[in-house]
Amino acid sequence: MQESLAHLKPKSIIIRYQELLDVIDKFIKEKRKELVITLNTEMFVDSMNDKEFNQIINQSVVFLESIGICHLFYKKTGTKVEPINGIDLAEKLIEKGYRTFILGTKDDIVCRAVDNLRKKYRDANIVGFYHGYFEDEDKVIDYVNNLGVELLLVGMGSPKQEKWVYRNKERLNFGVAMGIGGSIDVWAGVVKRAPVFIRKIKMEWLYRLLTDFRRIKRAGKLLKFIMMNISGRFSNG
Repeated sequence: MQESLAHLKPKSIIIRYQELLDVIDKFIKEKRKELVITLNTEMFVDSMNDKEFNQIINQSVVFLESIGICHLFYKKTGTKVEPINGIDLAEKLIEKGYRTFILGTKDDIVCRAVDNLRKKYRDANIVGFYHGYFEDEDKVIDYVNNLGVELLLVGMGSPKQEKWVYRNKERLNFGVAMGIGGSIDVWAGVVKRAPVFIRKIKMEWLYRLLTDFRRIKRAGKLLKFIMMNISGRFSNG
């Protein structure tokens, strides 16, 4: 469905998990070169002051990952939705056996992540991977294009990962691309996910904030979103 979220008006907002899987499958089969964006609260706030990022989101297919964004969607549409977790979605797509390329983080970490994913998912078809500290962009693009990639997963942190895909979209060959943030570190075992019961109550974001002090700066964006929501800033969006 096409709906607006305050200042954002994505090409499409997909709110149901199975529908999202079906849409991604369709995009891949049609070789659509679609960027699917995992929209969370931090990205929403970033897009308020980043015109380029705002435009990228508005030209992409979006699903809602955070409780705050889901609540904003409910206020706008009256439709209650559950957050869709980005790393869980990425793993489900890998499990489906799409020809996958993983790009991002340090060389040894992405290598370990791919090893772990191949062990975890028998049908995983990870055809290639590359670290995120490359200098020769043309080399990376040629590498991706020579592998018949269907699913391109980019873990450079947002909005860098979305900007990289969008900037090179015409040069790259893929079906669907998706930014995956720090998922590669999780797959490599460098960062631990929240316990399952915390994930079930949709509080993984708080767990990450409390266990990784590097995220303290990012807490300010969450606070900004909360205060703007309370003040009614988004009520007319």
